[in-house]
Amino acid sequence: MAKGLLQYSGLVAKTRAMQGRLLTREDFERITEFQTVQETIAFLREQESYGKIYGGREEIQHRGQVEELIHDSIWEDYRKLCRFSNESQRSALRLYLEQLKQKDMSARADVSYFVRAWEEVGSYKDKTLRRILREIFGTQIDWLNIMWIYRARHFFHQKPEAAAGMLIPIRYKLGREEYRQLLETEQEEEFLQILAHTSYYRGKDALVRIEDEISYHHVMGKMYRRICRKYPFSIAPVYYYFYEKELETQYLTTALEGIRYQLPSKDIREMINIT
Repeated sequence: MAKGLLQYSGLVAKTRAMQGRLLTREDFERITEFQTVQETIAFLREQESYGKIYGGREEIQHRGQVEELIHDSIWEDYRKLCRFSNESQRSALRLYLEQLKQKDMSARADVSYFVRAWEEVGSYKDKTLRRILREIFGTQIDWLNIMWIYRARHFFHQKPEAAAGMLIPIRYKLGREEYRQLLETEQEEEFLQILAHTSYYRGKDALVRIEDEISYHHVMGKMYRRICRKYPFSIAPVYYYFYEKELETQYLTTALEGIRYQLPSKDIREMINIT
């Protein structure tokens, strides 16, 4: 703890300050009531985390322009946090930066990235940093594979062998037999039953809604909260902040799309999971 406090106090303090400026549920409820994109733009100009990025750019009036600005806010946060980081911390942050760059690429590019990231994580000399990043990336890899299996088998009706070829060739908490069962099951109910008995779901957590990625965010959020409690002065709170910021930008982009097409606020709330 003392070592972590010494190394991470500045970085974590800056991260917590930025986390305090994330949009709240109430903010999103207000956004879903807006009738025009311009109302949303005016609201974001008033927010500390977005207002400075506008920088008096009055030409920003359209959805595409504001979406670009929203995503630029993540890069600005990354640059700020790098200034508070030492060499090993910046190396860990670069791993996340590379993942952000992968978002618009193909599934195969994702596979290549995660293989490289997993190898790099294994090379870190700091045992605590290595343990934290293994938990983060391992959990994410398991769940990306689970979602890919589900979609390949139940949406696209691919054969098990074809679905297996899309997977990231890394296992974390899911064993070889669990992967085999998930790949070979043909019934959705059976798939969810197998998943509900893995180490990711126990007791009340056994409710699985894989089709809309609610399960993915349930598992990732739970994992982040757990490791942040265990390692409060570490890279964990920084990664958790970027995870939350990514969700915020996704929700904002989705809300803007709904407002643009004049969807009812109730529908937009369902789309961003604040029902």
